[in-house]
Amino acid sequence: MIKLTLLVAFTSLLLLTGCSNKNIDTINDLEAMTEDLTTKYGDYTQEDWDIAENQFGLICEELEQYEFTDEQLKHIGELKGKCTAVFARKKASDFKNSFHKLGKEVEGFIEGFSEGIENSRVSQD
Repeated sequence: MIKLTLLVAFTSLLLLTGCSNKNIDTINDLEAMTEDLTTKYGDYTQEDWDIAENQFGLICEELEQYEFTDEQLKHIGELKGKCTAVFARKKASDFKNSFHKLGKEVEGFIEGFSEGIENSRVSQD
């Protein structure tokens, strides 16, 4: 479902590039992405995250091509900030999970190593 939403949004971005208000359309795409990221954060798969990061980069590149008013630039900055915060939260969560897994693996390794040492002592006696 998320993949479909992202695909539709990205396709809309590509189709709207032929319109005369491309800069406004690109802001709208960033707004839609920000809304999607902030409301569906927990529903994303890893593939959805990869697609979203790629799409965010494309939107940011597209935004660089246009001129904006100060008010629009402030709004764009706010939207980029929200998206970046969500991506950072995801990365922090991934790091925490990886660290937890590593900790459990090290714990198991130490237990296994200790058991191996004890077993080798019994064998030698």
